[in-house]
Amino acid sequence: MRFRKIALILFLILILSPLLGAKNFWDQSYERWNRGQVVTMLSHSPWAQDQNIRMPILGINSGINGEKEVDLKFTVRFFSALPIREAYVRMAELMNNYDEMTPDQRQAFTQRFSRALKLDVSGRVIVAAELSTNVAETDRDLKRYFATASADTLKQNVYLITPGQGRVQLTEYYPPSNDGTGAKFIFPRQVNGKALVQPGDKQITLELYVPPVNQNLRVDFKVAEMSYQGELSY
Repeated sequence: MRFRKIALILFLILILSPLLGAKNFWDQSYERWNRGQVVTMLSHSPWAQDQNIRMPILGINSGINGEKEVDLKFTVRFFSALPIREAYVRMAELMNNYDEMTPDQRQAFTQRFSRALKLDVSGRVIVAAELSTNVAETDRDLKRYFATASADTLKQNVYLITPGQGRVQLTEYYPPSNDGTGAKFIFPRQVNGKALVQPGDKQITLELYVPPVNQNLRVDFKVAEMSYQGELSY
């Protein structure tokens, strides 16, 4: 009987040990991430968040195609955070069968995408955002708005907020391009000689007012969770 108890304990240790010692998938090299892990990194991780907002459509006939409400999908990513850029590179690898390439093909591919990984973000924080809806006319309005916007027109509509620095204004803006990474909002990494994120700050927030849908969008990120390879990454 005692032997059976010992055997059961040993069995449970063998089964549970890998689970108890499991780490986040991003603790391993990005080159080992699978497609599902990449999608998670880009949509729901310490550096990326999705929001889904429903808004009623007023009017007798509602939307052009009979829609009764607008489903707004809002995705925010810290593009200046290395794990996000690595996720984009890994997605490109998976889409191009990188793991099956010859050594020469891999080298050429790596050189092509090395710019994204080596991007200089020492003085700036880059926040990428994407918005889409189920209503074609609203979607067109959103695309037109972000395609024609500029840093000057957006300064009163978008902020990066931290407990220590308060509302930090935009310094640069880049409209969405064909790379599929969304609009880019650029903020200073230092404000008045101090880091944007101060010791003790619990969260960093992107606040964005979007006139075409009359929505003030806010996305919070937990600073304590934004550690990558032993360092705060944002």
